[in-house]
Amino acid sequence: MRIGNGSAMPIHLNAPTSAKDEGVQTERAEKTEEAADSQDESIHISMEGQKKLQEESEDPKDKLPPHIKEMIKAIERLIEMIEAAEEALAEAKEASYPDDDTKRDVLDMHQNQINSLEFARHDAIKGLQEAMKEAGISEPGIIAELMR
Repeated sequence: MRIGNGSAMPIHLNAPTSAKDEGVQTERAEKTEEAADSQDESIHISMEGQKKLQEESEDPKDKLPPHIKEMIKAIERLIEMIEAAEEALAEAKEASYPDDDTKRDVLDMHQNQINSLEFARHDAIKGLQEAMKEAGISEPGIIAELMR
């Protein structure tokens, strides 16, 4: 593994005794630097380090029981539905209507749909919290992510 930006020169402990020796050492230094530049810049990690890296990169959701994973997927689908309903509401606000009563009814319908989905998400998150508690799982990051 090389450290730095490749502009370092090798250090020689023996000072050159003549101009000829200085030229030879300079040539060697250039060849050494070229060889170092052409080498693959790979990093070697111990088995213990690989195991730790693998554990850190795993998603905490991967270790959850299947029923909890399904609950999380359902909540994520609800979130997608809420986002779609909010987009539909925004479009409905921009649309033209024959009269104010029609516009109000359409907007109320979209808002009621969003409210229903939000209540469903809230209830689903409560159920997930209870299921995780019963399973002895304490992973607050999962709940926080779903409450965005």
